[in-house]
Formats: sequence, C-alpha cells, structure tokens
Amino acid sequence: MFELVALHECDPKRVARFLTLNRERFRPYAPTRSEHYYTNSHWRAACKRSKIEWKEGRAYRFVVMHKNEEVIGKIDLDHIRRGPFSTGDFGYFLDRRHEGQSIMRRAMEEVLSMVFTDFKLNRVQAAIMPQNTRSSGLVKRLGFREIGLAERYLKLDGEWRDHLLFELVSRKPAAQAPADEKTAEKPAEKPVTPQADSEPVDAEIITDAPAGDEPEKETKETS
Repeated sequence: MFELVALHECDPKRVARFLTLNRERFRPYAPTRSEHYYTNSHWRAACKRSKIEWKEGRAYRFVVMHKNEEVIGKIDLDHIRRGPFSTGDFGYFLDRRHEGQSIMRRAMEEVLSMVFTDFKLNRVQAAIMPQNTRSSGLVKRLGFREIGLAERYLKLDGEWRDHLLFELVSRKPAAQAPADEKTAEKPAEKPVTPQADSEPVDAEIITDAPAGDEPEKETKETS
C-alpha cells in the first residue's frame, strides 16, 4: 500500500532517512553527494524550496509513502522550461525492499496523469543509461518513446555517462468535422459486424530500478 505525497508536505526527517538507508544503492545513479545532503537540515531547506518551485511551476517533487509512515520512493519532475518549449525532466528512486511490486510504475502513472492537465506541459523527458534495461522497459510501458543517445550526458558517481533519451508528448484531441459535413447525407452502407480489437498484454515490471533525484542544483538519471 503506497501513497503519493508532495515533497513539501512530507516530514524532512523521513526523506533524509530514506536516502541515507539507500545511499550505496543509489550512488551509481546520482551525482557525488556531500555529507550534508543526507542531513535533516538539508531536507528541511529542500522541502521549503520545493514548495516555492511548485507554486511557481518550476518543479514538481513527490515522495512515495508506505502505509503513510515511511518514505520508500521519490519522483522529481524538474528542469521545467515554460514558454514555447514547455517541457520538463523526470527522475525517480525506489527502495530496494519494495521492488517487484509495480509501485514505481503506479506512482509514475499518477504523476503523469497531472503532467499535461494540472501542470500544463507539452512534453516530458527521461534519461536512462543504456545498460539499465529495466528502467527503459518501465518508461516504454508508460508511453515514452526512445528518441536517441546522448553521449556524456550526465556526470554520475564521478564519471560522465551516456544516456538514452525518452520522451512523452501531449496529444491534441482529434479535430471535429465542420457542422455542414456532420449533417450532410451519406449513402446507406452495409452494416459491419464489429470485431474485438487485438490488444497487447502489458507485462508486469519485475523490478522498478532506481533513478537519480535532484537536491540543490543537480543533474540526475532516471533509472
């Protein structure tokens, strides 16, 4: 059982504890962190900043709560560029103890349901290292499409890493036909018996792999 909560509405101590417990696990997917990053004081300031970013439409940050008690995941939609670009970047982390339960997939679905409506974006992007096939599979099942390879895209764990880029774009509703076309008479057609659509089966993600988050001014990988 999980709940999606805005970062600025969460107890900073719980966020600090989550990241401290998973420090070594997330290391390959994140920039080099200072010791201060894992402190309660850092996350008190980060939560305050998150509230301002949310209000100004510059970033939307969430935590995934387990039984309304423990933080087990984090999702960031940040680096938002408004105006004609109208896009943002996704990154996320999940506690290893809660992998294999499709928690991150369902949490991401909740956030994506807000992206093109509440947050009024046109496009979102995710960057994933090529070897992270589980995370690539996750974003593809969420509707993202691969758009190319970016060499030396992010410096993570002290090394410049190549990343595959994925995007999800808002789709405009189909244009309605003009009124005169709607009312125009059409020749009678022979009834056609409807047939069931052939739909692919959406396989479960076995493991929701981690991804980078963003502290003060950070880059991150979605993994």
